[in-house]
Amino acid sequence: MAFATINYFSQSLAKASSFNVVFPDDPKIPKPWSVFYLLHGLSDDHTIWMRRTSIERYVAGLPLVVVMPDGGRGWYTNGVEGYAHEDDLIKDVVGLVEHTFPVRAERAGRAIGGLSMGGYGAVKIGLKHHEMFASVTSHSGALGFLRIDTNEAKGLSPEFSRIFGKSPKGGPEDPFAIVERVDHGRLPAMRIDCGVGDFLLDQNRKFHSHLDALHIPHEYQEYPGSHDWGYWDTHVQEAIAFHAKNLKLK
Repeated sequence: MAFATINYFSQSLAKASSFNVVFPDDPKIPKPWSVFYLLHGLSDDHTIWMRRTSIERYVAGLPLVVVMPDGGRGWYTNGVEGYAHEDDLIKDVVGLVEHTFPVRAERAGRAIGGLSMGGYGAVKIGLKHHEMFASVTSHSGALGFLRIDTNEAKGLSPEFSRIFGKSPKGGPEDPFAIVERVDHGRLPAMRIDCGVGDFLLDQNRKFHSHLDALHIPHEYQEYPGSHDWGYWDTHVQEAIAFHAKNLKLK
């Protein structure tokens, strides 16, 4: 596999930004390739998946590009005040990838996933933009972040009110509410996992129960582990297998 850092000017953020990308370098791997957009957590950036996991080794031999964008601390959301991180991903990053690399510029060729803040972002964006993504994965996702006590949310993310406003529960960025409004026949395939020692476990269990109550097909797994890179390095391999199946890479 080949690796590169792409520096670009984001029209949505009105600033320079970057993403890392892993892509096939074996001429025997057929084109066009599919794309897996892999999102980082609140305290990290676009370099972290390459530094803390063996993601390059895990996708070796697949006709798959892994794009790791920089979401800052923006929750992959167009802030009520501040940066438009959702638009940056959907318009700038996806647009540049599809203009630059020989990839399938269609729903059947796109997947999205992430951890913690990135798990929230992947599920939220995958549901809101269900016409763009074939499959969605989340590890230790902050899926109920907009439903916890506001002061607790601000303690975890001081940007909370600036990004989401004063009453985000049930609003356009709340995965629990989004999934109620979307045509369930058009949803991407979903896989959610969380460690049994993770502080976000309750949020994941509640979202899983919410999907069950709505009769929405999805995979849900709990494993030993907590909110750390040992857990994510292990279970991103299952996410890759899930996307490979839904993108029909094997």
